Amino acid sequence: ITFLISLFAIIVCTQWYLGKKALRWADKLNITFGKKWLLKGLVVFALIYLNLPLFYSFAVGVPHKPLNSYVMHTVVYPYAIWGSSFLLIFILLMISDIFSFLYKKIISLTRKAPDSRKYPEKYCSSARRNFLKTAGKGIIATPLLCSSYGIIFGRENYITRNVTINMSGLPEALKKIRIAHISDIHAGLFMGKKEIGEWVRIIKEIKPDILFITGDFIASSSNSIAACKEGIQHLSSLMPVYGCLGNHDYWGHADILTQDLQRSGIKLFRNDGERYVFSGSEINICGVEDMMYSHPDLNAALKKINPANLTILLSHNPNYFDYVKKRGVNLTLSGHTHGGQVDINFAGFYITPARLITRYVKGLFSENDCKLYVNSGLGTIGFPLRLNVPPEITVIRLA
Repeated sequence: ITFLISLFAIIVCTQWYLGKKALRWADKLNITFGKKWLLKGLVVFALIYLNLPLFYSFAVGVPHKPLNSYVMHTVVYPYAIWGSSFLLIFILLMISDIFSFLYKKIISLTRKAPDSRKYPEKYCSSARRNFLKTAGKGIIATPLLCSSYGIIFGRENYITRNVTINMSGLPEALKKIRIAHISDIHAGLFMGKKEIGEWVRIIKEIKPDILFITGDFIASSSNSIAACKEGIQHLSSLMPVYGCLGNHDYWGHADILTQDLQRSGIKLFRNDGERYVFSGSEINICGVEDMMYSHPDLNAALKKINPANLTILLSHNPNYFDYVKKRGVNLTLSGHTHGGQVDINFAGFYITPARLITRYVKGLFSENDCKLYVNSGLGTIGFPLRLNVPPEITVIRLA
C-alpha cells in the first residue's frame, strides 16, 4: 500500500509540474483571451483523459485481457504512450529549468546595470532564444515519438535469434537438436489471443525438436491464462514443451496455475527434472522455482539426473546462475529481464533499466565451462513498449 501511495504521489506531482508548464506556455502565446482559456481547458482535459486508465487501475484493478480494439486504440495506448514518456519529459525539463535559472543568475551577477537583473532576457540573443525554443520542442517530442514507436511497432516486432552454443564432449546426435526458447509471455492486457497466435505461428514454422519456456506465463492474474494455454496446446501437439515458473506466476496462485498449464501439454519443473532422449542420446532437463517468490532447490532438481549427461536447467531468474555455475550445470536458460525492454547505445555506452537488477541482461554468458542464455522475452511489463529490444524467439543449436 505504501509503495502504491508513493507511486501515485510521484505521478500526480510530476504531471502537476508538466501541467503548470503547459499552462504557462499558453499564457505567453500571442492569441486572444478566449483562445487562451480554450487552450488551457484542452491542457487540463488532455491530462485527465490520458490518465483515465491509471485512475481505473487504482480503483478497480488492471484488466486481465485485451479490451475491445476501439478502447485499446483511443484510451489505453494513448495512456501508455504518455505514461512511458512523461517522467523523462519531466526530468529533461527540470534539467533545462535548472540550467536556465543558473544562466540568468550568472548574467544578473556579471552585469552592472540593474536592468540586467530585472530583464535578463534583454541580454539573450534571438539565436539563443530560437535554439531554446527548438530544444524545448525536442525535449517534449523525442520521448513521445520514441514511446509511440516502441508501443505501436517495437513490442510486436518478433524476431528469431539463431544461437550456437559450444559444449565440450557433446555427443554427435545432440549436435542435430534444434531447441526453441521463449520466456516472459505475460498474458494479460497487452498479450492476448492475437499476439499469442503470432508467436505460436512463428514457432510452428521453425519446427524445433523441443521448446523451453522459462516462466512468467501471466502478467498479474491466472484469469488471463486461457489464450496462453491454447497457444501452448497447439505447440505441445507438435513437440515436447518444458518450462518453469517465473515471479509473476506466483501472483496467480502457482499451484493452480501449474495444474492449469500442464493440462495444455507443458511439463513444468518446480525443483524437479527428468531425462529426455533425443536420437538415442540422453539430456538431463531440470527446472527450479523462482528466486524472488519461492525457494529454488538445485539439489532436488538434479536428483533424478545422470551426471554423465548434458544438463539443461530452466531458471526464470538469471541471477541464479551465480550459484549454478559452481555446480557445473552445462547450460542454464533464463528470462526475467526482458532484455531491459529499452536499450540505448550511446557513444559506446550501453544503457538499459535491467542493469539495475542483474549483469545478465540478455544473450549468452560463459563461466567455468558453464553457459547461460538469457532470452529477451515475448511480452512486456509496466508499459507495453520495446525500444531496440525486440521480442525474441531463440533457436539454439549445440556444437
